[in-house]
Amino acid sequence: MIMLKLEQILEGAIGQRGKFTGYLPPDINGEIKKAATYEYNHINWPEHYEGKNTYGLSPVKIIKDENGSKGLCRWIGFDMDIEMEPDKFCKAVFKISYELFCYRSSSGRWHLHYYLDDFIDVAEARAKALEIEKKLLAIFGGGVNKKGVDTGHTVPKNYTIAENKPGAWLFMPYSQNKELKNSNLVCYSPRGNPLSKAQVEFRYTWRKHPLIACSVGSTSGIGGREPMLFSLGMYLKHTPLDLTLDEINKNFNEPGSEIELESWKKSIEKSLAKEEYTEQYLVDHHEKYLHHINGFWRKPPNGAGVLDGFIDKELEEKQNEFFEDTIYIKLDDRWFSKKTGKEYKEKTIKVTNGHLFIEKGNTDVIRAFSKDEQRKQEVEMGVYRPDLWKSNDDPIVIDEDGLKQLNVYRPGGPEAMEADTPQRKKELQLFKDLITKLTEHEKFGFTATGEKRPLYDYVLDHLSMPFQRRGVKVRSSIVMHSVENQVGKSTLFEIVETGLGKDNCIVITPENACRREKAFLPHQLVLIDELLIDGDYKKRISVLNVLKPLMTADKHDCRPLFKESRQIYSTCSFMCFTNHKDAVAIKEFDARYTCIDVNKNREQMGGDKFFHKIWNLDGTLKGTIVNVVKHFLSTRKISATFDPAGISLDTEFRKTMAEHGGHPMFPDIKTRLKERTKPFDRSVISISEAHDYLKQEKKVKGSLNEFAEALIKLKCLRIGECKHRRTGKHPIMYIVSNKEFFDGMTNTEIVNNYWLPTECNSQSTGSEAWNLSQGDLTDIRKHLNEIEKYEELMEEEEAPKVVRVEGGKYTKAVLKQEAKEDETKK
Repeated sequence: MIMLKLEQILEGAIGQRGKFTGYLPPDINGEIKKAATYEYNHINWPEHYEGKNTYGLSPVKIIKDENGSKGLCRWIGFDMDIEMEPDKFCKAVFKISYELFCYRSSSGRWHLHYYLDDFIDVAEARAKALEIEKKLLAIFGGGVNKKGVDTGHTVPKNYTIAENKPGAWLFMPYSQNKELKNSNLVCYSPRGNPLSKAQVEFRYTWRKHPLIACSVGSTSGIGGREPMLFSLGMYLKHTPLDLTLDEINKNFNEPGSEIELESWKKSIEKSLAKEEYTEQYLVDHHEKYLHHINGFWRKPPNGAGVLDGFIDKELEEKQNEFFEDTIYIKLDDRWFSKKTGKEYKEKTIKVTNGHLFIEKGNTDVIRAFSKDEQRKQEVEMGVYRPDLWKSNDDPIVIDEDGLKQLNVYRPGGPEAMEADTPQRKKELQLFKDLITKLTEHEKFGFTATGEKRPLYDYVLDHLSMPFQRRGVKVRSSIVMHSVENQVGKSTLFEIVETGLGKDNCIVITPENACRREKAFLPHQLVLIDELLIDGDYKKRISVLNVLKPLMTADKHDCRPLFKESRQIYSTCSFMCFTNHKDAVAIKEFDARYTCIDVNKNREQMGGDKFFHKIWNLDGTLKGTIVNVVKHFLSTRKISATFDPAGISLDTEFRKTMAEHGGHPMFPDIKTRLKERTKPFDRSVISISEAHDYLKQEKKVKGSLNEFAEALIKLKCLRIGECKHRRTGKHPIMYIVSNKEFFDGMTNTEIVNNYWLPTECNSQSTGSEAWNLSQGDLTDIRKHLNEIEKYEELMEEEEAPKVVRVEGGKYTKAVLKQEAKEDETKK
């Protein structure tokens, strides 16, 4: 669309203009009026805009043809002898007609322009001007030489077309003449924001579209530019215009940056794709969107109705609505709105509600609130208490200390729907199948007493809790593992998260979990995704020690961002997803983690054929699957054996995670023990001596205590302190193999007869460190032969298979087995 320049829009008298020449002496009333002269020259717009001169113009353009002279107008104007602030004045004018443009005059008062669609006959333009003048008089009063509407200067007026007299004229806007009492002759938006000349031109172009026209000059502090662009985007969607959100944004007084705008546009485009935003929806919400942009409701321009709107008899009702909606949070110095469920700073409250509390031209909403003891609502701080929720309209609760607190919890998610149709039954079955596929490899878990529990039911119990028992904390966490990505773990959480509402669930990293802010605690369900604690074993233990209280306790110290430190009550439950067996340093008998190994790839889970039944191509969940799952989890009976405060279930995979996530010394020791390599090539060891050997000779890292923990974990038997006769030392001894052989022996007997120091091998003739002579070693080796015979005996009882070795020779075990078989035949 072609956009006219302001001088084109204000085209009027040809070859005639008024010119400001200064000010007259004060009259008998002390009023100082402008002096002007009338010149028979074209108006010089560049001089006028630059402030070199200030010119006036009549809207009457007189043209001549073979039929005579004709007077035409494309705009009409009004002189408003009124001193009023822009926001208040522009609000009143807008309620008369949204096509009236408000300009400050050189006296600091007001001019109004009404722009016609095209040039019309001057008589028709005069009739239109008188029609609008009548409405202005009803609101502002006035008359010739009276305060209010100066009817003597409503143009067109006093024209004589036959004599080429265009009649009365008005000074034109946007002159920067410093000699004027007011040189800021600019236009203002309905909200009272000043506009540039270019913005007036843009507003003129789209003046028939009030949502667009009123948005010109918007700032960041009037309710949000992104929500404003959303309503404008919806308008453009249903009203095809040669206009973009980029152009609208450029005409804000505080336009969004390029990065902000691109982000807003993507969000708006995604939202507008929803089916609910129909043309009828726009019609139903048009006035609401206009109120958002302007900051006030519009009333029909029909005389008394306009007057009622201007004097705002509903002001007290609006104030009551403000007090009913607004809650002051003392600890955080923030203001909370029940309608939006959000917190706001003081500046926002002043900007959005200040017009309700105007005293002598100043917005004083804060003072009005603080003085009103009967209506004001104040609380100590915000709390997240699903268990105490009553309704969104009644969020104030009394805590255990009798103090008023703001409950910021709100139920979320879509409506729950029973699976009572074939389609909904299929959707619910998809969810059940997903749980089955994720748990069927591990299948069962075990209680502390060894009772078997299906993991399918356990996971459903865990997920049902936030839907059925809001505010009851599950004090253990499900840890779901898969080596492969995209096997459905995130799909599971997404369905549950959407059912509970995005504000009631959150996804965090282990690093976020350990930060002091702990902003995730005010949620019902927290997912620690990509669980992997990097660093050494001590760091893993340290992080785990932070995570465990989060999962088990309901009171926590935190420091929310930009807020004071506090202790909060939190009943959030946790889940963890990981692709790593060594994600955390848990112990085999850890009471807080039910570890489930999916052990499948995407194809084994059903592949695209399965997941495409759940997901749309645009990344949204299909159909009503969330609705039916929400109903299912809200109504299914939680297992009688499920104890939310109890310990987790033991699983095979928890043993795997305990081993891989444990101390890095453990796998090395386990391998050496299994292979019977030094220092585990003997049945009895001194823990300190074995540790020194591993540390010095094999460079195995880890403390003596960590070595001891690994030995116990590997089922080695600690026999404790033993007296070594030859040295008088008291080493701590462990039996690492053949435990039954040593039954009934004393500690002293074991260490002196069946232990050989690591420094001694088959060729050693003594040990200086342990005061052993060659004879001592000979005696010890005789005793060690007893252990070898015991091991052989144990091998016989295991009945090894007959295996020939290369070359036809037999092993000792094979010979024994054959002899045993011969004896049986006899």
